[in-house]
Amino acid sequence: MTSLTKALRAEMRAAARDESKQAVETLRAEIQAIRKSITMLERRLLTGAAPGSRTRAAAAGKVADNRRARFSPALMRKHREALGMSRKAYARLLGVSSLSIYLWEVGRTRPRRKTVLAWQDLRKKGARALRAMAGVVAPRRAAGKKRARRAVTKKRVPRATAKKRAPRATAKKRAPRAAKKRTRRVVAKRMSRAKAA
Repeated sequence: MTSLTKALRAEMRAAARDESKQAVETLRAEIQAIRKSITMLERRLLTGAAPGSRTRAAAAGKVADNRRARFSPALMRKHREALGMSRKAYARLLGVSSLSIYLWEVGRTRPRRKTVLAWQDLRKKGARALRAMAGVVAPRRAAGKKRARRAVTKKRVPRATAKKRAPRATAKKRAPRAAKKRTRRVVAKRMSRAKAA
């Protein structure tokens, strides 16, 4: 009798296990379906898209930008220098770091398409507007050609009126004088110590 009851109990346990596995698998499938629908609804909520819309960009009112993203490291540097801006100020305009600007100008890296398109839009704006956006003061220029020349060149003195300077003492001539002064000081200190003692 005991072997029969043991066999029945084992069969009942196996049947219960199979039934519970099937129930758990169906529940897991339903939970996955619910999670997918929740994520879809959250995405729609974040983008503000209608339930029947296909893409996020179309729902947000963004049109795909089909412009060609052309980039030249030399042109970027030339544009920045023409504006009289540091890399840090220029980076503020594009929303990147000054190191990124350096690497782009040198040609070691290339900016992303989005950044290149933003840079192309920047180039269309005027220098004053860009300096105002970056908070940079315009570089000062001399008011006229004469002032600019004065600032750059020194006054030239005619050779006939220029005074000739006497040649300076060389290091060899200076050394003995300094040594004499030192020895005088040392002798004076020794004599004062001898008098005090």
